[in-house]
Amino acid sequence: MNASVIARIVKIVPLAIVAAVGVAACGSPETGALAAPTAVRSAASVPAPAPAVSASQTPVATPSADPSTASTAAPAPTTETPAASVEVPAVAAAKAKAASKTAANPAAKTEPKPAAKPATNPTATTEPKPAAKPAPVAAGGVGITFNGLGEGQSVEVGDLVSFSVTWKNNDASGSRAVAPVVATRQFEGAPCQVVLAMARGTLERKDASGWKSLPSLSQGGGMDYAGTGNDAAFTLGAGESRTVEYRMRLDAANHPGRLAIEADAPVPFVTSFRDMARGVLNVAVVDHHRPVVTSVSTPTAMVVGRTPTEFTFKVSSPDGAAGLRPVVVLASPGSDRVNPEDVTIEAKVGDEWKSFELDQDCEGRYRVAPSQLVGVMTGAPVSYTFRVGMAKPWQGGPLELRVGAGSDDHYGDTVTVRPDVR
Repeated sequence: MNASVIARIVKIVPLAIVAAVGVAACGSPETGALAAPTAVRSAASVPAPAPAVSASQTPVATPSADPSTASTAAPAPTTETPAASVEVPAVAAAKAKAASKTAANPAAKTEPKPAAKPATNPTATTEPKPAAKPAPVAAGGVGITFNGLGEGQSVEVGDLVSFSVTWKNNDASGSRAVAPVVATRQFEGAPCQVVLAMARGTLERKDASGWKSLPSLSQGGGMDYAGTGNDAAFTLGAGESRTVEYRMRLDAANHPGRLAIEADAPVPFVTSFRDMARGVLNVAVVDHHRPVVTSVSTPTAMVVGRTPTEFTFKVSSPDGAAGLRPVVVLASPGSDRVNPEDVTIEAKVGDEWKSFELDQDCEGRYRVAPSQLVGVMTGAPVSYTFRVGMAKPWQGGPLELRVGAGSDDHYGDTVTVRPDVR
C-alpha cells in the first residue's frame, strides 16, 4: 500500500485504525479473500463481531490458521479498502442495536427458559378421595313447647296434673330424630335434701297403647333419665312437630317451692347429650292441706341423766283433726351420730306417759317413728305434751328439737324448741 493511499484513508478513519488495517488488509494469494480483522478487534476493544457484509457483497472467508500465510498475502484491490475500513463501526452498531433489543425485550434472549410449572388442579390428582361421612343426626334446631301449664302456674301437691309437650323441627336443612324426655330438676321443696333434692311423685306418658309409667318423676343424679324416651322416639321432617301427653302427681310429702320441669330432645340411643335441645317450665308447688303449729309452751330445764325437759304444742289442720299426728325430731347438729339408747322421748296419752322408739328420717335425724303414732296419738286432741331426756351429756352443741304435725301424709313446717340443758 503506497503513501498516497494511506493519506487518503487517514482523512476518513483514525490513525490507529488505519495502522491496523494496513497490517491486516491483505488476503490469501490463493483465494483472494480478506483475512479476518483480528487486529481491528484488539484496537477497538469490542467483543468479537459477527461477520459483516461489505458494500460489494463479497463473502468474508474463514480466517487462515497459518500466521505466515496472513503476513505474505497479496494486497487486495484498493477499491475494497474503504469498505473494509468502515466494517468496524457497522459491526459495533449492529451489536449495540442487538443489545438494545435484548434489554428492551427480555423474551428475545436465547437462553433456555425454565419449564413452566403445571397449573394446580385439585381435580387432576389421581389419588382417591375418602368418601364423605354422612352428617350426624343432631337434635339442634328442635323447638320445645309446653302446653296446658304456664310459667309460674300453681301445682297442688297430691293432685293429678295433665300437660303436653310439643317438639318441632325448626331446621329446614333436614330431618331430626327425637326421643321425647320429660323430668323434673332438683326441687327446693323436696322432703329429703341430704344427697339429692328430688321431688317425689309419679310421671306417666301417653303412648299409642295407653298410659305408661316412667321410671321417675325426677332426673336424679345422672343422665339415665335421658334414655327414658328411646321407646317413644320419632323422626321430624323439616317444619314438622309432634305432641306427647304427660301427667304427674306430686306426693303429699313434698313441701311448697318452685319446681322446674325440663323437656329434652336427645337423639335416640345416644350416650352424649352435650348439644341436646332443652325446654324448661317453672311451676309453683303448693299444699293447702298442711297442718300448722299454732303454739309452743316454754320447755322446762333438762338435767342430764336425771330430769327430762317437758313442753306442749298445739296444731291445726285445714282438713280437721281426724288425720293429725305429732312430729318430734332431734335436730341438733350431729344428732345423726347420737346413740338412740341414750335418748328417751315420751308423750302423755290421757294420764299416762307413752314411750316411743326412735328411728332416723331421710335427713339422718332421730325422730318418733310415725308408725308408732298410728292409733295412739292420731286425731283429737290437737294439743300434744312431750318430754325428752338424755342419759349422757350432749356433745353436739345446744340441744335442739323441732316439733310439728302431719295430716294424711301432708306435713307442715316445724317449730324449734331449745330447752336449757344442765
